[in-house]
Amino acid sequence: MLFYLLSIFSLGGVMTLRRMGKNRQFQSYLLVAALLFLFVGMLQGNDSPQVAWIRYAVMLFRVLFGLISPFAFLFFGLALVFNGLLLLKKEGWAKRYGLLVAVGAFILLMDLLFLLNYFVFHHYLIWRFMRLMGYFIIYFGVVLILFFIATAFYGLIPVSLDKDFIIVLGAGLLPNGGISPLLQRRLDRAIRFFRHQTERTQKRPCRLIVSGGQGIDEPFSEAYAMKRYLIEKGIPEELILEEDKSVNTYQNFLYSKGIMDAYKESYKCLFITNNFHVVRSSLYAHRVGLETDGLGAWTPLYFLPYAFLREFIAVVFMQIKAHTLLLALVLVFGLWRIYF
Repeated sequence: MLFYLLSIFSLGGVMTLRRMGKNRQFQSYLLVAALLFLFVGMLQGNDSPQVAWIRYAVMLFRVLFGLISPFAFLFFGLALVFNGLLLLKKEGWAKRYGLLVAVGAFILLMDLLFLLNYFVFHHYLIWRFMRLMGYFIIYFGVVLILFFIATAFYGLIPVSLDKDFIIVLGAGLLPNGGISPLLQRRLDRAIRFFRHQTERTQKRPCRLIVSGGQGIDEPFSEAYAMKRYLIEKGIPEELILEEDKSVNTYQNFLYSKGIMDAYKESYKCLFITNNFHVVRSSLYAHRVGLETDGLGAWTPLYFLPYAFLREFIAVVFMQIKAHTLLLALVLVFGLWRIYF
């Protein structure tokens, strides 16, 4: 009964935040919590045939996980290496792409160590080390799954058509100053929302803030390039505001908030980025005290594994104190289970 009540309470929180027009990030978190509480509630104290099948499925999953996990990690490591090499080929050399290859290679080495110990060495210290590593893998696996679910639910929650400002977050330009494919998708998504809201509400069009400074290898600011692109697509120049000082996502929101505060005391805004970047961006927006919704543009499939993993790592580091505490508890629990 407790978990059902928690599920209802979480759903009530989602509906309340929805009516208040609050940040969709917290709505997605509460929606994930509601589903988890509902699932646990179904498993607790229920002997119906349907729930029994769920219990059997969970038990079967645990057995299968133990059997196939070495091969699953082998596939995961190979996938990271392949995706990293593909990005290096398509996008050119970058440390972050090389890091993706290195992480995949490390996973492959750990998997090789496990298989060698299973078939050749049979050393108890290696078994203990691998078992301890397993607890950390489970922890990060659970956090990764929850992050993926929260990101997916974030995109499912509809955006209200009442925005005064649309912030388009910048991305790197091409060497000649042209709009990169990644940035073009953000701008096209902003144009579609701008026109959709204008046509549906028949109100005064909202303003678009193009946010992005000039990189060391860029001929001019990203904001200038984005404004030029929007004008070419038919957006009136007087509705476009440039924020050309920011060099990261945090500054995108900080400086854009200053522009909006100067125009209106009370307003509603929306930021546009790529779908994999929405959750982390919303955390930055919250840090600068900006109540905003986020909307994600489509991202090519070949780019998603790297981008999603990068976002996950970045979010973990944004909440490093909490994760450090939890990892310390995982370490203590793992050592206790191994030695006692």
